[in-house]
Amino acid sequence: MKKILLIVILLIACGSLSAQDADSISETRQIQYDLDSDLEPVAFDREKIEEYRSQPEYSYIEVNVKESWWSRFKKWLNAKYNQFINWLFGEYQPNSLLAFFISIIPYLLLLLLLGLIAWLFSRLNPGKQVLRTQRPSEVFISEEEELVKGEDLPALISKAIGNKQYRLAVRYHYLNSLRKLDEKHLIAYAFQKTNKDYLEEIKNEALKRQFSEISKLYEFIWYGSFDVSEPDFHLAEKGFSRMDRHLKQEAYE
Repeated sequence: MKKILLIVILLIACGSLSAQDADSISETRQIQYDLDSDLEPVAFDREKIEEYRSQPEYSYIEVNVKESWWSRFKKWLNAKYNQFINWLFGEYQPNSLLAFFISIIPYLLLLLLLGLIAWLFSRLNPGKQVLRTQRPSEVFISEEEELVKGEDLPALISKAIGNKQYRLAVRYHYLNSLRKLDEKHLIAYAFQKTNKDYLEEIKNEALKRQFSEISKLYEFIWYGSFDVSEPDFHLAEKGFSRMDRHLKQEAYE
């Protein structure tokens, strides 16, 4: 046993001596400097450096830009959306099919919203009332039109005079003149037209002056809303009589 231990010690000692011999014969390396070349230290132009510092593209200082309320709102909304997705689906792999489905959820919701709006619009259909073909307007015959086109105005004039309704008699006289002008195609009677419209349609100057006179009488008496005496009516009736004579002369010309 002692011999074995002695042999081991000797082997260890020989190994250490061989290592020292190897280190002693290893190549010694030294740094060599070039002392023959004409080298000069580099000189930096401080003015040029300051010029570069003043240029924005060489500014590497981080500036904290104040976020707008819209940016903060989008970040908050994105955070809430991620929280909801994590709560709904739990942990998921970024490259999984579930991740792809989650990424298209906002677009699916947008399409669903647009579809709902389109459905509501089609149900309410506000454009239908505007774009639909308008029904022909119902025929509405006013009292004046009915008198001019269908009643026996001379008989109504006589009845009003007999009842001493002189103001009403003046109205019937005027409507009777409009009927005669329309029958002779001197005007085209229409309820919505004014006396000025009829004046522009009459071409005969004498007839136009007479129609202007009875129009003023009619407007003054009928729309004036006051009682008309018998002498007043007779003065107005003379104007309508002259109108009848002018119409007869127009027929002979």
